Order: sequence, then C-alpha cells, then structure tokens
Amino acid sequence: MDSMPIIAAAFGTSTRAQDTYWFFEERFRSAFPGRTLLWAYTSRMLRAKMNQRLAGWKSLEEVLYDLEQQGCERAVIQSLHVIPGVEFHKIAAAAGATRIRTAIGRPLLCSDEDCATVLDALADRITCGAGRATVLVGHGTYHLAGSVYARLERIVKARYPEHVYVSVVEGEPSWEAARAQLARSSAQTVKFIPLMFVAGEHIMNDVLGEGTNDEESSWRSQLAGLEIDGAEKGLGFNEKIVAMYLAHMKAAMEKSHALSR
Repeated sequence: MDSMPIIAAAFGTSTRAQDTYWFFEERFRSAFPGRTLLWAYTSRMLRAKMNQRLAGWKSLEEVLYDLEQQGCERAVIQSLHVIPGVEFHKIAAAAGATRIRTAIGRPLLCSDEDCATVLDALADRITCGAGRATVLVGHGTYHLAGSVYARLERIVKARYPEHVYVSVVEGEPSWEAARAQLARSSAQTVKFIPLMFVAGEHIMNDVLGEGTNDEESSWRSQLAGLEIDGAEKGLGFNEKIVAMYLAHMKAAMEKSHALSR
C-alpha cells in the first residue's frame, strides 16, 4: 500500500447500479496509476444488507481503523456524494475521530460554479422543446445543504427557460411542483436524468416504478399518456462528472501534501 491511500466514500447501493462504482474505479486507476483506492460506504442500512450477501462492505470508521493498525499516517477521503449534507458530515466526523491525518475531497455540488459545470456536463443529455421535457432528479434532503438544489434550479431556469425541471425525492424542489409544470407544458416525452451518483432504488422504484409493489405511486405512473425516457444512468457513469470528482480528489491530495511539509 502506498503512503497515502485514497478512500472513496459513497452512500452505497444494493442494486445493479453498483457497476457505477467499478466504472469510477477504472477511471481513478487511469488518472492515478499505482495509487491505492479503498472503498467505504456511509449508509449503515446498506452495509448491513450487502454484508448479508458478500462480506467486505465497510464503514469509513472501519476503513480508517484498519489503516491505523497498518501504521498509515495520512489518507485522502473523497466524498462521492452530490451535496455536503448528512452523509458528508458523517465523513467529516469519522475523519475527526481518527489519528490519521486526512484531507477530504469535497462532494459534487458546493457552489454556483459547480452547478454550472454539472449542467455543462449534462448538456448533451438534456432534451427540451418540440414536445420534449427533462427532469433532473436529485435525492434531496431536509438538511440545510439541500439549498443547493434551489440554487441549481435557478441556474437551470436561466439556461433553460422552459421544459427543464429540477425535482428531488425528499424535500424541495418537489415532484408535485415539477409535475404541475409538466401538466401545463406541451411535453409529450419526459426524460428523467438522475442527479445521483448511482441510479439506484430511488430512480428504479420511486421514479420509474420498477421492481416495487407500489408502482402506482411512481413518478412515471403519474404521467399517464406521456412517453417516458428513463434510460439515463447515474452521474458516476458520466465521464465529465467523474472528472470533477477526480479534480476534487487531486485538490485534496495536494492539500495533504502541503500540510505534511
């Protein structure tokens, strides 16, 4: 193991969208050949669920403890979350409790500039006008950091005055508001683009109604008569988005080197 391993800290998923993590790891290894990449998952529920199938899904605390036992003195933790909400604060708490000197790579959306860059990365996937509309679907949160979604929505409206909407599964901007706007539009086709690192259970169940016993409550079912495009994968499969995370990781690595001098 190298002297400063990288820990990718993700929420986790129990769905087939786990392949997003392997895609990210391939891009990491191309960008940082020879560097050690470890994985940690911040969702206790998903760790418990996945460890029933295949042992090895560790919390960040467990990964840091293992590194301590190996004599590691420095590490970089890269958040694979979208906003600096509850899960990101778990990372900060774990980093503050270890003896290892850590530098944390920030999540995807922390500023207006980040929001604009993400929209640039999604530009070739967003369709609007001529009977087409796009809904950018975030996880959402009731944490104060959820205000970033409102900032993103403001930037979206400035760039796409019509037929592109931001909605989240939990909190604001609400699906009810986006659905009402769709109902008033001329859209015949609605494309859902995940604003989540992986297009896991929320996209599959809450949005598309796949693999759930409550399909009637899915967003797709509430758009009867419209053609739905739900084929988009999570942000972790977007090369430009991955490049943003890797840039955040590189900045954290440089910070760690600076602090060690």
